[in-house]
Formats: sequence, structure tokens, C-alpha cells
Amino acid sequence: MNPNSEKDMSRLSSAIKTSRRSLRPFREKRAKLIKDYVGAHYGSGGPDKENVMNLMYQTADTYVQALSANRPRVLISTKHNDLSWFAHHFEVGLNNLIAEIKLEEVLRRAVLEAFFCIGIVKVYNADAGLVHLEGEDEWVDPGKPYADLVSLDDWFYDIRATSWRKSKFCGNRYRMPYEKFMRDDSLDKKIRKDIKPTSRHTYDVNLEGDNPVKDMLDDEADKDDFEEMVMLRDVWLPEEKQIITVAEDHGKKPLRVLDWDGPEGGPYHLLAFADVPDHVMPLSPAMTLKPLADMINGLLRKQRRQAQRQKDIPFYQSGSHDDAKRLQRAEDGQWTRVDNPDSVNVLKMGGVDQGNLAFRMSMQEVFDRMAGNLQAMAGLGPQSDTLGQDRLIHSQVSKRQANMQYKVVQFAEGVCRDLGWLLWSDEILEIPGTSDLEGYEVDSTWMPEVREGDWFDYNFKVEPYSMQYKSPSERAAALTQFISQIAMPMFPMMQEYGGNLDIQEMIEIYADLMDMPRLKQIIMFEEPKKDRPGPNPAQPPGPKGQQGPDQRTTTSIPTGGTPENRSHVMQQLLQGGQPNQDQMANLGRM
Repeated sequence: MNPNSEKDMSRLSSAIKTSRRSLRPFREKRAKLIKDYVGAHYGSGGPDKENVMNLMYQTADTYVQALSANRPRVLISTKHNDLSWFAHHFEVGLNNLIAEIKLEEVLRRAVLEAFFCIGIVKVYNADAGLVHLEGEDEWVDPGKPYADLVSLDDWFYDIRATSWRKSKFCGNRYRMPYEKFMRDDSLDKKIRKDIKPTSRHTYDVNLEGDNPVKDMLDDEADKDDFEEMVMLRDVWLPEEKQIITVAEDHGKKPLRVLDWDGPEGGPYHLLAFADVPDHVMPLSPAMTLKPLADMINGLLRKQRRQAQRQKDIPFYQSGSHDDAKRLQRAEDGQWTRVDNPDSVNVLKMGGVDQGNLAFRMSMQEVFDRMAGNLQAMAGLGPQSDTLGQDRLIHSQVSKRQANMQYKVVQFAEGVCRDLGWLLWSDEILEIPGTSDLEGYEVDSTWMPEVREGDWFDYNFKVEPYSMQYKSPSERAAALTQFISQIAMPMFPMMQEYGGNLDIQEMIEIYADLMDMPRLKQIIMFEEPKKDRPGPNPAQPPGPKGQQGPDQRTTTSIPTGGTPENRSHVMQQLLQGGQPNQDQMANLGRM
């Protein structure tokens, strides 16, 4: 592929159009799934039928929280001992950049997109404002390493490829203000002057017949832009290791050709949860869960109609008018004389069908299983009768999440590696920051002139657990486990090396994590922390039979009936069954 050959560029443009047409069913399916996710009351373009129970939103929200709740933390190491300190310095600079560009927000949106279809993130140099070059009368925009989500509505790739690694090209469309476009000196001036502003409506609707997700929820959405814009494409060519920029309607000549000498794989990163043989486009969780969600909501809508039709009609036999009048006027609990009780009654009509109700409840259990034990993932309540069993279930849920978690971490690692390479390659950008070294705050500002070694001397890793949500109670439990299992048994050895256990600091941390500020009022310290001597390591053990700090017991704490057990008992009752006493007790547990 030669970007300077009109013949090659024409073939590439034709392949991109074919790719766009082939991906149209995926774009339409994604739009329908997002309509179910937002529900009937969002904008004016929700689903055709109201979802009484928005299972898609609950599942997507749970996945995002479980897989990408926190900002990723990067660890950088090197095989060269003399570069170890600089690897840490570079690590601080990259983590500060990740925090500055709020990468966690991009990754959360990518996980959400992967729930519906596929998550796509592009790493590039974004505008950072003009900077005056020292010693020269010139202002330049050095750019800033940035990561942004690419919508499936703007995505294309080599549709004939059977895997992502075999794709010959991929890229995305985007809009740029025409005034900025004409001022961009990185674009070929000769080609640039022949390109005119274009309408967004022309490309989104007229040419491809699409209705983009960004417009589908508002019938009154403006089909054009506030300011004059031009539609561009960035195309990644893996074999040539080049990124070319072309105008959407002038695809025979490139506006810009950039060589990529960064990490293998290029600037685009894909997140998919379930691969499909011989296809790049994956099978998403939403695609597999939608039929069940539609069935459950169809049953709920039917049960709602049945409940609304339900009515109670009092009636009496001919000649029992006086009995009916007296009963009509009677207060609740009031003794009332009737001559013939059997002549007055209430006719119940309609109501929810008990068999349908039991079936719908069983389908909700199936949905929960298909989604990966959603209630346990979301922490919506106890899943078993005891705390020990509950922990076992959560560990099994973690195993089911492991594949998705691995894919998300691998995806985040690739994005962070590209950001690191852009930061390394930037000749101007500085990232301020500090780090703690043995209690002292050290300036760790990243500056290009302090680079040591070669880019390929360093290894990038993303901590798998840095992106998972941990509640304050979980953090307090982890701290307790560390103190009881590691700190206390090793305390004599710690003291030999000058270590100590700060009880006052520990209490302050517990008070914050458990949201119990009064804990600091219960345990008082007469001396300031810095003047107080440490604990005596030679304290005698407790009385015989008393547990020490390193002894643990395992107990089974009742947590109430499980959702599955309660549902089973309810279905028995609805079908005329007679649950035993223990089952009825479980039904009332929460």
C-alpha cells in the first residue's frame, strides 16, 4: 500500500465504503440495545415498548462497576538495574498523566460499549494550547498524549480479516472545525485548499442511511453543525506502520502521512468479551441477554394489565336488600346483624395469573444466572444461608469474572503503553508530580531532557486490582487481615529493623474507613504520636484459652434466605403447594 499512489488510495477508499456497509447491521443492533438500556422515558426515541424492569441498565451498570470502577495504576520495571530509579520516575509521570486526562472515564465508557457490542479506544496527541519556544520567536502546540472513545458509528476496519491481527487497515471518521482545519499546517496545503465544509447529515443519513445513536434519542436533533465543519478519516495501516489522514470526499490523496514507531498494534485498541471464530466483531453480553429481558418485560406488562383489570364486585340475592344495606354501612370490625350471610358476597374478577407469575420469577433467576450471578456481582443481598457460604459464592463469581477482568486489564495495559510512548516521544511536554521516598517528598516532575535509556528498556504492567471497586468495609477487612496475619506475627522481626506499629494511626484509619468518627473519642492517647514510645514487644501471652492476635475462628453467621430459595417457596405458594415451616421462615428472612 503506497499512500502516494492514487490507485492504491482509490482501492482503500472503496474497501472502507464496503466495511461501512458491512458493519451497518451491527450499528443498528447496537442502537436498539442502547434504546433498551436508556428506557422509554429518555428523550423521544426510546424502545417501542416500555421496559417495566430495566434489566439491561442494571446489568450494564454492574459490569462497569465490577470491571472498571477505579483509575488504572501503571507499574514500570526494567531489566537494567542502573535504570530502576528512572523507571520509577517515569512511572510517576505516566500515572500523573493518566490522572490528568481522566483515563478512568474513557475506560468505563469502553466497558459500557463492549457490553453492547465492542469498545474502541484511540490513543493520539490532542491539542494542548500554544507554547512559546524559549529563545525563539515561535509558538507551537506540542499536543498532549490523550485517549478517547471511538463510536461504532464512526468505525471501520478490514472486514475480510478473520482476526484483529490480520486486519490490513482500520480507522475512524471525525469532524473538525473548518477554520481549524484550514490553519493546520500538518495537513497538505495543496489538498486542503480544495476541500469545502460539509454537512454531517450528508454522511450520517444520505450516504449510508444511518441514524447515529447521538441523534436517535431526539427527533428534533439538528442535522447540521453550529459552525462549519469538515469530515476527516484517520486510517491505520499495520503493515506499513503508518497513519494517514484523508478527507471523507477526497480519499484519493492523503492530507497527512505519519510514521508509527511506537508499540506494536498501533493507536487503536479493541475491547471484546466474547470472540467469534473467523470474525473480528465479537458477541456481546447484551446480545445474549436481550431475548430473556424482552420475555421478562413482556410477562410483566401482561401481569400489569391483568392487575389493572382486577376488580371486586359485591352482590346479594333478591330479597336480601336489607342485609346488603347494613353490611355496606358497617364500619371495619363492627358487629352487624344479617338474616342470611350466604346471600351477600363479593365476586372477584381478573387478577394476575399465578402460573405466569411463577414462570416470570423463574425467568428472572435464569437471567441472573446468564448474566453471571448478577445479584452477587452487584452486592444486592445475601446469596446463601451463612456468611461462609456467601464468601464461597462470591469467590466463584470472581472466577466467572476472571475472563472479562483479564480482557479489560489487557486492554487498559495497551492503552497505557501507548500513552507512555507518546509521553516519552514528546520533546516539550512536562508533567508535574511528586513521590514519597522514605518519608520525604521528592520532586518527580517529568521532563523530556531527563530521559534515560531507550523506550524498549522498560516494561509496562497495569495492576489488575487497581481498577476494581473496593468498599471502605472491604478495605478495613483487608487491613485487619494484614495486621493479624502478617504484622503481628512478624512484629519482633520488624522491631529488629527499626519498625513499629502505630496504633493511633491505625485507629484513625479504621475510623475513616468504617465512617465512625466517634471511635477516636472512645480510645484516647495522652501523648502526641511523635513523643509516644512504641509498644513493648515482650508482652506476655493472654490467659489460657484466650485467643491471640494470630488465632482465628470460622463461624457460620445466618444471613437470611437466599433469593433462589425465597423464589422457590413463593412459586410453591402460588401453585397451591404447602411449604414446610423452615421454608416459610426463609421466605421472611432478608
